[in-house]
Amino acid sequence: MKSNLLFILIIFSSAYCLSQNSLKEYYYPISAKPTTKIYKYVDKQDSTNVEYWKVTYLPERNELQTISYDSKFNIYNRFYEKITENGAELISYYDMETIESGRLIEIKSKVIDKDVYKWYSDKEYSYSVKYTNKYGRFDFKKTREQKGLEKINVKGKEYLVAKFKDSYIIYSIDHDTEYRFYQDTYYAKNIGMVKYKRNIPLEHRIVELELSEILTEKEFESIKASR
Repeated sequence: MKSNLLFILIIFSSAYCLSQNSLKEYYYPISAKPTTKIYKYVDKQDSTNVEYWKVTYLPERNELQTISYDSKFNIYNRFYEKITENGAELISYYDMETIESGRLIEIKSKVIDKDVYKWYSDKEYSYSVKYTNKYGRFDFKKTREQKGLEKINVKGKEYLVAKFKDSYIIYSIDHDTEYRFYQDTYYAKNIGMVKYKRNIPLEHRIVELELSEILTEKEFESIKASR
């Protein structure tokens, strides 16, 4: 009986200590000066699936801006966050849509819930948005749960990471249908996201996006110009 009680106390103590540790240093770096870094991610399951995330921090506004590009350098969304004493909160979210003329336009979403990443939390939290595009009206929600610290290997390099379990729901209001998928997301200290492993049940597909390299803005523009 005593040994069982001791085991329970140890488990409880470990979970409590983890919830008290700040995970701020595992998010994208925040500095005293404006900084821009471009994170290149490559799908472990399909090397032709490449994404570039241009992450800019603006200290005078405490704002983190992420512009995401596909392998052909087309912007597919913009994601703006406010950095607070408790974490990162969603300010605005834009998707890109191709109209009949072939031109890309921005679809602005209405923010409902705003918790993107919390420095301290042992409970689930979410951000959600509403938007309308050429297919109709949609509700989008992402729920995140902290799963602790662990070591992982990404492209031959070992990282100590904060792991999260993320769940996504996209609800089509006009068609009364849901699209769900899930992923494990990993953030490394002083770097930001180094990997996510996404399970898409409806498509019977796994997307395993891993950090390949971090580019300067000049290097990124040079690569774009050479294509």
